[in-house]
Amino acid sequence: MRFTRILAAAAVLLGASLTTYASAQVESTPIPAPNKPNFAPVEFLLGTWTCKTKSARRPAAYVTTSTYTLDPTGYWMNETSTTAKTAWVSKPLTTMDRITYDSDSKRWVDVLWGDGGAYGLSFSKGWNGDKIVWHDAAFAPGPDISSQTDITTTKESPTKLTSMSTFTETKTGRHVAVSAVCTKN
Repeated sequence: MRFTRILAAAAVLLGASLTTYASAQVESTPIPAPNKPNFAPVEFLLGTWTCKTKSARRPAAYVTTSTYTLDPTGYWMNETSTTAKTAWVSKPLTTMDRITYDSDSKRWVDVLWGDGGAYGLSFSKGWNGDKIVWHDAAFAPGPDISSQTDITTTKESPTKLTSMSTFTETKTGRHVAVSAVCTKN
């Protein structure tokens, strides 16, 4: 009987120490919320813009209307863009972007998705004077395009932006320039 009491006491002590050990391992501190981005460098974008984008392999520019708003949470800037129908775009296309600043990696992030399975993920170190350069991290070479350059956007004024990039055609190796002029409505 003494042996049974010793085992019972040992079990109680072991159980108490395991409970203490287990509870000491459980984190009870709430997860801290990340700081909200400072959208001041891109606040001028808020509102509606009309962009005319010209690819060197197309006969004319296509027109996109983009509207920028701040997300109610304060963590994202939302962009909704609609590209008008053209001879080579059979119906209007809509894309959505969510833009934020990641203070841990010190970069701007643009997540895009849209009609026809469109998707993208771009990063930027931010504005350097009047220019911002975006790198498309989601780009993968394909049957039509083998490579592309980063997109450089220049703030000409609070109501005018220009951008420039190029891509390389897979079959021909030709470098194709793409330029855009955007004006705030």
